[in-house]
Amino acid sequence: MTDSLILAFRCVVAVVFAASALGKARAPGEFRATVREMRIVPLGTVGAIAVAVPVLEAALAVAVWVPALTTWAFALSFGLIAVFTAALASVLRRRIDTSCSCFGASRTRVGPAHLVRNAVLLGATATGLLASLAAGGPASVPVLGALDSLGFTGVFTGVLGGVCVSALVLSTDLLADVFAAPASRAGRRTSS
Repeated sequence: MTDSLILAFRCVVAVVFAASALGKARAPGEFRATVREMRIVPLGTVGAIAVAVPVLEAALAVAVWVPALTTWAFALSFGLIAVFTAALASVLRRRIDTSCSCFGASRTRVGPAHLVRNAVLLGATATGLLASLAAGGPASVPVLGALDSLGFTGVFTGVLGGVCVSALVLSTDLLADVFAAPASRAGRRTSS
């Protein structure tokens, strides 16, 4: 069971952070503008943060698959998502009208759906971390050996679960728009 959980949450971290890093790399100006609009960090650090975040995300997407780094990758992923969540909560609390740009260019304004998405990611990374620690820690989280022990059904279930969670996470903006009140959707269309 532990190997299946680790596989599923490796998939979540890899897919979500790879998509996030790629989206930010494809629209770096959009992400830089969002970081500036959030007013969380000093203006002089906005450029460095806009470069460092996607690089860190890409590194974590890879590191989670390296057996000696898996536990640390889950822990750092949890920490990074916690920082993102605090930033989004601050934006909401201060009523700053900006998009998240978490996965590249976006017109969807930061809202409660983004906090729910991040709560799911915090749960996924925490569960991955705990499963990795239960497996014996950083040096004991195999990739290929675990795949052999899981068999086809275990691998399929783990990958499918990870991909489904990732798809929901990546669809946050779309889902927020679908479930938004009609008046708020109309307001967004006129402001765009």
